[in-house]
Amino acid sequence: MHTNACGASPYQQRVTGVAMPATPFTRNPRKEFVMSMSIFEYGDGRFRLFHGDREVGWVEGRAIGFVGWESELLALRAATVAYDALSDWLARQRRQEAAPRRGRTLRSRTDGGERLITLGGVAIGRLVATPFPDGGDYRNHGFELTLPPRIGAALTAAQIVDASLARHRAFAELALDGVG
Repeated sequence: MHTNACGASPYQQRVTGVAMPATPFTRNPRKEFVMSMSIFEYGDGRFRLFHGDREVGWVEGRAIGFVGWESELLALRAATVAYDALSDWLARQRRQEAAPRRGRTLRSRTDGGERLITLGGVAIGRLVATPFPDGGDYRNHGFELTLPPRIGAALTAAQIVDASLARHRAFAELALDGVG
């Protein structure tokens, strides 16, 4: 059977997320469109997340992951954006204030050869690095967060993180353009 780039059958369900509107601060017309996230299901509870032809992440059980950063440090910053977005979303679901990180930052440490993401010394995910498909020397860095049991909707959480990362990238681009 023919499979697509993520190994999923073309006959399996494809769900497209909602495209985020451009911010009113966007000056460059090429930056106004933020591509929606496509979700491919394997049929066994695993999903692959795409923007166009590019795989940007995955959902497997209670873990959600995203890739696409040039360094481990940038991936850790993206994990922080994702963690904060999930905390805010969970607080909105419970109709309460988000629990602050209390000045604690997400950090990384190596444990058994794996790069873990920790908050207050507790592992909440891991950093990942994969070779780019072209076989070059560069690594495609990313992160995987393990969702707490109280977040049962992993696909929804992935969409929340994707939207937050898109906003973060847009604001970072604005700052680089000298608008921020």
